Amino acid sequence: MNESLRLTAMFIRDLLDYDESLIRVGRQGSDIEYFTIDYIVVDILGQAQRLASGQTYNGETESMQYAQQWTAPITVSFYGDSAWDNANEFSLLIQSQKSLEAQERLKISVYQMGGLTDVKLLTGIQYGNRFDASLNIQYSTFANVDTKRIDTERIELLTENGTEEYTSW
Repeated sequence: MNESLRLTAMFIRDLLDYDESLIRVGRQGSDIEYFTIDYIVVDILGQAQRLASGQTYNGETESMQYAQQWTAPITVSFYGDSAWDNANEFSLLIQSQKSLEAQERLKISVYQMGGLTDVKLLTGIQYGNRFDASLNIQYSTFANVDTKRIDTERIELLTENGTEEYTSW
C-alpha cells in the first residue's frame, strides 16, 4: 500500500475525529454497497512528482540514509447522507491548528483543497451523494543502508619508480 495514502487517511481520521472503519484507501478491493453510509475514500489518481533527493551519513551507526521528497495529487471522495457536510468541514479544518499538529505528527504536508466536485451516483433507481475533493500532499520516503566508515584511508600509487603508499587520517 502506498504509505502516503495511509498517512493521508490517518490525517483525515484525526482531523475529522472520524470512524476509521468508514475510511477506505482506494483501489484496495473494497466495494461500497450502501451509499447512504458516510464513507470516505482516499486515492492518488495522478502522477507523484519528485521535488528533491538527498543523502546523509551517520558515522556512529555506520548507516547511510537516502531520502526523496514527493508531491502527489490526492482525491478524497465523500459518500453518504452527510457527504457535503463532511467535505465542507474537511475543507475548513485543513487550515486549523489541529491540522498543523496532525501534519507534524504524521510527517506529511496537506495543502488546501483545489476543487470540490458534486458527483452524484446512480445506483439502480436511487441517487447517492458523493463529493470529490482534490488536493495535494507532500511526503518523504527513506531507505537506510548499512555503510562502513573509513577511518584510515590507504592509497597505492603506481609510478615509474615503483609503488608509493599514502595514508590519511
